[in-house]
Amino acid sequence: MGGRGSKSSVQPLSTEDADASPASPAGSPRKSIFGIDGLDASKVLTHRKTRQMQPQSEDLRQLVRSTENGMWDIEDNQGTRKPLPPLAVTWFKNRNLEALHGSLAFVPWIVQQAYLQGEVDDGNIVLHRGSGAVVFSDASGFTALTERLAKKTNGAELLSQCLTSFFTPLIQLINAYRGDVIKFSGDALMIYFPAVDDTEVGDQSKFKVPPHGSYHQPDIGPMATAVLRACACCIEIQKRLHMFDTGVDGVRLCLHIGLGCGEIAILQVGGVEPPEIAIPRCEYIIAGAPLEQISIAEPLAKNGETCLSPQAWEHVQNYVIPDKSRQLDNDNFHLLLKLDESKFTFPTVKASAQERDTRKDLQFTIAELDIIRKFVPSAVFKQIEDGTLTYVNEMRNISTLFISCSGVDVSTDEGADTAQELMVSVQRICYANEGTLNKFLIDDKGMLFLLAYGLPPLVHTDDATRAVLSCFDIVRAFIKLGLVARCGVSTGRAYCGVCGSAERMEYTVLGDAVNLSARLMANAPANGILVDEETRTRCTVELNFEDLKPIKVKGKEQAVKIFRPQLAITSPHIGVGPEGKILFPWYERSLTAGAQGDKTTIAEVLQTNVMKLCGLPDWDGVCKVQSWLGGSYDKVLHQEPPRAPSTRPSRLENPPSNSPFSSGGSVVLHGPAGLGKIELAQHVVVYAAQKYFMMPVIGTMGPRTQDLARMGAELVRSCLGAYRHAVDPSLPDDEGQALSKLLPHLESVDKLPDLLRDAYEGGVHEDTRVSALHELADVAASLIERLRSHVAVIIVCQLEFGTTLFDKTLGHFNCFYEVVSKLLRLAEEKTSNPVVLFTLCKNPDTNHEFVKASAARNWVVELTGLSEDICQEYMAEHLEVPMSSIPDSVTNFVSKISLGNPLYIRESLGQLLQDGHLKVEREAETDPLVYQNTEDLETVDIATWSHTAMVGETMCLLESLDPLEAAVVKMSTVFSSSFSLSDLASSTCSRWSGSNFFDYMRLFHAVQDLEKRGIVQKIAVTRKVETTVLVRSHSVLTGRRGSKQDEKPKGRKSLKDTKETSSARELQMFAMNNVLIRKVGSSMLLEAQKKKVKRQALIERALIRDLPARIEELQKKKKEPHIPWYYENILTRS
Repeated sequence: MGGRGSKSSVQPLSTEDADASPASPAGSPRKSIFGIDGLDASKVLTHRKTRQMQPQSEDLRQLVRSTENGMWDIEDNQGTRKPLPPLAVTWFKNRNLEALHGSLAFVPWIVQQAYLQGEVDDGNIVLHRGSGAVVFSDASGFTALTERLAKKTNGAELLSQCLTSFFTPLIQLINAYRGDVIKFSGDALMIYFPAVDDTEVGDQSKFKVPPHGSYHQPDIGPMATAVLRACACCIEIQKRLHMFDTGVDGVRLCLHIGLGCGEIAILQVGGVEPPEIAIPRCEYIIAGAPLEQISIAEPLAKNGETCLSPQAWEHVQNYVIPDKSRQLDNDNFHLLLKLDESKFTFPTVKASAQERDTRKDLQFTIAELDIIRKFVPSAVFKQIEDGTLTYVNEMRNISTLFISCSGVDVSTDEGADTAQELMVSVQRICYANEGTLNKFLIDDKGMLFLLAYGLPPLVHTDDATRAVLSCFDIVRAFIKLGLVARCGVSTGRAYCGVCGSAERMEYTVLGDAVNLSARLMANAPANGILVDEETRTRCTVELNFEDLKPIKVKGKEQAVKIFRPQLAITSPHIGVGPEGKILFPWYERSLTAGAQGDKTTIAEVLQTNVMKLCGLPDWDGVCKVQSWLGGSYDKVLHQEPPRAPSTRPSRLENPPSNSPFSSGGSVVLHGPAGLGKIELAQHVVVYAAQKYFMMPVIGTMGPRTQDLARMGAELVRSCLGAYRHAVDPSLPDDEGQALSKLLPHLESVDKLPDLLRDAYEGGVHEDTRVSALHELADVAASLIERLRSHVAVIIVCQLEFGTTLFDKTLGHFNCFYEVVSKLLRLAEEKTSNPVVLFTLCKNPDTNHEFVKASAARNWVVELTGLSEDICQEYMAEHLEVPMSSIPDSVTNFVSKISLGNPLYIRESLGQLLQDGHLKVEREAETDPLVYQNTEDLETVDIATWSHTAMVGETMCLLESLDPLEAAVVKMSTVFSSSFSLSDLASSTCSRWSGSNFFDYMRLFHAVQDLEKRGIVQKIAVTRKVETTVLVRSHSVLTGRRGSKQDEKPKGRKSLKDTKETSSARELQMFAMNNVLIRKVGSSMLLEAQKKKVKRQALIERALIRDLPARIEELQKKKKEPHIPWYYENILTRS
């Protein structure tokens, strides 16, 4: 029974990474401060080959290399190589070992074995082909457990404890029987028991019994042994863990198990870098006939039961006793009751499996840390490096996306290639929307992808929209491969953290919302998308939703409301439309949630914002722009919907000389979101159209990577609208006919209408979006050439990043600058009708040609926050009350938390009014009055305003930080005034608790990075520290004693004297001056944590101040001879 066991055949995924250079160890520097491989494993470095990763950045922390004499050196910023001291090598080694021990549990045994037995650059993706038993163990009760704990403040901690207490004995039993947990599928496990011929492995003379564990039974073969071990394991699991008491409100966990066997394949797929780190992410999956078997067997088993497939039953039918207490729907499948104890018992089967288990001989070492990182989420690995893995366990609101695919046998070579292509496509789409691909697996539901939006560090206020938009691209990718996709999206609170035990774990998401997305996926039509009500509510106006009939799903008593998403229908007119109405793209693509109003309402609000913000006479932004336009701000222009004059005025006004509106040229308007860029641009367009009959041509890009080509379509359509309005009213409405009339010699004119439609509606495939953009931009440039021969033109180009966080994702928008550079040529040409290129962006690179051209003529406007005086004036405009009626305390509070940002000012006032902290009384006979209902506005918990851009985006910023940087920000909010590096170190790497100079350096780099980003600020030095203290501190950090020359002051008195001498030197202090970040960051700390940070900082300051002097006194006493009192008495009497 059973064939010979098959060995691992390693055929790894192809990669473009180069081999390690001869000058560097085979284990290349990894992308973290802990970047030395193989410090204690030189023989490993010569016998194993690891993949070389591209470094994230060329900073000092990355450039560590080995030297010819076996030592290590580091490269500084000038490129000079310096030897790394032994203390540094030891530190790196210890940190790498800690990272290794913490991350090994994320990689199955079979994957480690496959890597270490073969080469990893062969170009294939199949890691292992073999045979064995496959078990799918599903637990019931986790959803109820998650929902109950989600309501508790410490729910994540309690759930993590429950998961650990359940999975630890479960995984211990699986490992004892030579099982290998391949995948966690939510609360279920996929386990592989390889069929290994133990009669040919190792020294057989030391084994007294056959591999199956019964001395009196003959060998039954590798496959039957594997199935027997799987059966024995399932029996013991059910005996020990069935009806497991979680200790939470009477919730118990039960297991139902399916078991199959046959040929399997282990694949690694993917290899695309996520936005937050420069390390390719891969997933491993198991495929083969046993998975089809367990997809039938597992549903047949009830709680507490194990069901065997016919193939598995054939191998063990003579060794087990079936459970015939009930009849199964499929007679070929059998329930397992127990082993035939006259032949085998599960203790002896387990003992023999453990005795012959050699898997630890093929276990990853430090040299393979880079391989491990491919399979571990970056945020999790960083916490492992810092020794704070428990920090990843939390309850948070996320949007989850389940995608199913069927009809692909990935165990074949052709199917494996399809799986790889599919995985890469899904990764690219997911990462372009800054989501996380949490799982790719094959289980009882087929091939599944689980994507999550809102997991650190990729947290956004519009994660629900990002999830739904990803679906449209994913469906297109599946169709291109000839496959069928079904998508389900849900939003809600879920457990996000590690699941498993110290021996084997994965990062996962659990909860009712996650289960609901899987149910929606199962009910979705072919190439269809279904979403729940919460997702619909949170999505922006970029999407419309069709109400469908509610459905009944497993686990829900009431029918669930479901919706079919559709891309919002946008107006075909951009720029000057019918009757001269000027339509702006930002009305159509607002990031406002759909539940907060329709497009008409949003347009009215934006129109009001233009009138009130640009009406501030002292605002620098409008002052500078108005100086170019000439005249003064005219409020009447914005009281009606923006329009262009129906005909050219007989006598046009002239703009000021040396103005871009008189001579043409490039203007750049930049600054953070919310400061008024689009309000100023709208004012400029309307003013220029009304006063100078200047026709607007508008093109916008962002915030989504799906519609890069849309900018080209907007430019072309707004050109046609401007030409139709100002030059030729008889120009056909049909775009194809209009383009044929204006550009008759253009070769591709027949294809342009379809391209325009697809680009405008986001239907261009991701591979051709940039080329489509450039093709349409060239057409627009030709149209502008014709248009400017009749009228002056203002080209408005806007780049909107939205909530996108990482540079890698923002790199998709680099094509925007290429298009602007093309249009710059038109603006710089001197003609009778000027062309103004008006560019709106957040933070442009000063090396771009259009920025240089604007800066050369001082036509750059950088928007900053409003001063407190102008802030009060804007508040009065917004509330429509006299300035004198606004209390100074209200002005001061709103100005501080909003940072003078007009958007944040509007949101703050709206929330204060909504929550009852402020009240505006309006009476017919008197001026409106603003009343402050809360005595101290500083007590207002603005962290509850997470739905606003002000607080939501600040939270997202903090979530996107490196774990150590995030810890620094949170700790710095505790200090009401200034703080030092020592104050922060007291809670993270105190010198008194075994930390050293390198831990301090990491903290120093984190503070430096935060200072560069403007999150913390250096302040004038107010404290002085004695040389003695610094010497002593340095000796504690490095383990080296200070020189005697620096240790002159003795005792408390001399220490005080030292403060008055020139030997004292200054200590740099820092502060958290950003009130918004301070308040939001403080809300992310528990009160107990705040008290601990304060307490540790006070202790640290006291130790720095007093401990050196006390040590001096102690050393002095030790040098004095000590005579015990009884000897002293004897000597005195004598």
